[in-house]
Formats: sequence, C-alpha cells, structure tokens
Amino acid sequence: MMTVEDLIEEIIVNLDKYNLDDCLDDIGANVISFLDARKCLFFIHNQETEDLTLERVVGGGEPSHVVRIRMNEGFVGVAAANRDAVLVEDIHDERWAEMLRVERELGNPIDDVARLMALPLVAFENLVGVLEVGDPSAEQFSEENLERLKPLVNIAAVAIPRRMPDESFAKLAEIAVRFLEEKDQYTHGHSIRVMRYALLLADKINLPLKMKNELRICALLHDIGKVIIRDSILRKKGRLTDSEFETIKMHCRIGANICSKISRSFAKKILSHHERWDGKGYPEGLKGTEIPLISRIIAIADAFDAMTSERPYRPKMPIEAAIEELKKGAASQFDPHLVEAFIELYEDGILNIIKV
Repeated sequence: MMTVEDLIEEIIVNLDKYNLDDCLDDIGANVISFLDARKCLFFIHNQETEDLTLERVVGGGEPSHVVRIRMNEGFVGVAAANRDAVLVEDIHDERWAEMLRVERELGNPIDDVARLMALPLVAFENLVGVLEVGDPSAEQFSEENLERLKPLVNIAAVAIPRRMPDESFAKLAEIAVRFLEEKDQYTHGHSIRVMRYALLLADKINLPLKMKNELRICALLHDIGKVIIRDSILRKKGRLTDSEFETIKMHCRIGANICSKISRSFAKKILSHHERWDGKGYPEGLKGTEIPLISRIIAIADAFDAMTSERPYRPKMPIEAAIEELKKGAASQFDPHLVEAFIELYEDGILNIIKV
C-alpha cells in the first residue's frame, strides 16, 4: 500500500501535468489503493442549483446518464449538507434503505458495493463536492482512521475548480502541505501561516499580482524538503549537533529539487529562503538583492512564525518580542526595508497571530 508521504510527493511532483480529469483519476486511484477500496466517485457541488453532479467514476461502473443528487438526499446529499462523513458498514441494513433507494433511482452506480463512505470535500471552508468510496476495507471505519484520512480526502477538494489554473495549483499545494504537517504538533499549520504572513507583507509593499501568486505557492512549499529529514532530528528538544544542523540545511536543496519538477522559478525561491541579507546564510551565501525578493519575504514570515509558535526546544514568544527580534535582524539577517514594512503591519494593527 502506498504511504502517505509517497502519495503527497507523487501529487506535488505531478502538479504541472494535471487537468481536472487526470487529477481526479490519479487521486481516485491512490484513494482506492490507500483504502483498499473498489471504486471512487467524485461529485461536484453546484452553488447555484445547490445540488451535486457525478463528475468522475474511478474503478469502473460509469453511469448511463447524468447523475444529480440534491442536498440532504442519499448518502452524498447528506454528507454534503452536514459537511460530515457518512459511513455505511452494511449498505443493506434497514437504516440506509431510503438513502440507497434515492441513489439507485437517480442512477448512481453503487449497486455492486457492500460498504460505503461518503466524504465531503471542503476547501477553505467552501463545499466543493463529495467523494464516495465503494467497498473500502473494514478497518478504515474506525474513528482514528477516519481522522487520519481527512487530510487525504481534502487533497481531492482542490482538484475540482476548473477556472484559474494558478489558483487551483496553489490550493492543491496548500492541502498537500497541510497533510504533511498533520503528523507533527509543532509544525502543524506552519507553512499555511507563513504563506498568510507573507501575503500580508506582499500587500503592504504592493507586490504585483503575478509575483503574489508565485509567493503564495513558494511560501506554501518552502519547507517541503523536510519530508526527507528524519523526525528524530526535526523534533529534537536539545541543541542540534553540527552534523544534524547540516542535515537540516539540506531541506532547501531537497525542496528545490522536488519543486524544479513544477517550476524552475519556484525552485530558485525555495532554495534561497534561508539566505541572509549579510551573505552569511545558506545554501549559496547570497547577499542583499542577490536573494530573490520572494525568498526575502518568506524569510521574514518564516522567522516570525517560528518565533511565535511552540517548538520542541522552546516555548513560543509573545508577538512583541518577535517584532523586537526582527528589528535586531534587520540589515543582517533580513532585508531592512521589508522588516520596516512588516513592523508597520504590526503597528497598524493588521498583523496578528494566525491560527490554522
């Protein structure tokens, strides 16, 4: 069975190849493998008509006509309306008779399954659709496993939008990163917060829209290289040895290598997010404006979130103390002009600790 980490890496590496159908096929195949299921059905939510249309079946059993299910009808409609999973261990149990009757009458191809999951696809608090899984293995019905599956299910949510490919790409990156960080209480939400702090700073300096879109993705993926670093190093409570620190530093190159499959431009910014204004950073020792602007923005957002979040080796700082540390690092670690703009966000009451 494919591991969680393998699945995420495969999705990230192949982001540039995806159109909607290919993406759903790929995610569906991986979900089937991950859950040892028979089929996956993707329903898309139509906000205007408030119903759900069957968009894709992976694993066989295509319907003979368009299948539309209204909110609160059938397994799919109930999962969508409640934004909560519907788990059916025995589809022929009397409790499910009405829902089964509705879906059969509407032509949903689930006649050949004995167990079923209907899982809402929600991205950024918006209902995107429902993923219906036919005949997942019995052990997946535990509450613990369902919690583990939620990030995986939400990867599918971001494949649905058909307009603005850059937006869809960024959403897929966000969900992928959420999934990777789910396993660690200390890094949970870190990349999402870094992205949001970075975008606040981008707005403050009037960064052009095209660069903002690139910043969003690079900020989300800046630490993606850490997926290769051993947890024992990432979560170490004591001081890192020189060897361990050198290993940590590798995440910039690893992340850049992963993201080079998507975009060389993204890869360069991710490679440089630990460079310093004074040239004493890594991995290339770039100095001042040799460091890409996007990398300089991420460096400030990354440091601010690290300081204001719990870490295995220290408690979080108050926001005021983190601001003072940024001031101390201006013109040595950080671009002084960007630090000034970031501090203005705080002084104007715009900058607050973001919770994810």
